[in-house]
Amino acid sequence: LPGVQLAQVRVIFNLPDHFGSYPHPLAYIKWFTALQQCDLVSSLYIITHSTRNHCCNVAVISIDHIICPCHLLVWCGREIGKDWTTDSVLEKATS
Repeated sequence: LPGVQLAQVRVIFNLPDHFGSYPHPLAYIKWFTALQQCDLVSSLYIITHSTRNHCCNVAVISIDHIICPCHLLVWCGREIGKDWTTDSVLEKATS
């Protein structure tokens, strides 16, 4: 899938008018690594959160750059943390 990058949308927002007018709302996103490595058993891509200078690689983009949603599965190993929620599982699961 050349040119496709996965991201987790954290929030969609509009800027106040004094920042100028924008034709679309903006999205604060966390990038994932590129689609390069596939799992041999499932044939699903293996991705992790992307980092830049040892910090989460984040960006603010116009929502017209978002193509479509995708479904992510978490690699949880033998145990699933009791503190995992739908809001935190992507941050708490390890690869």
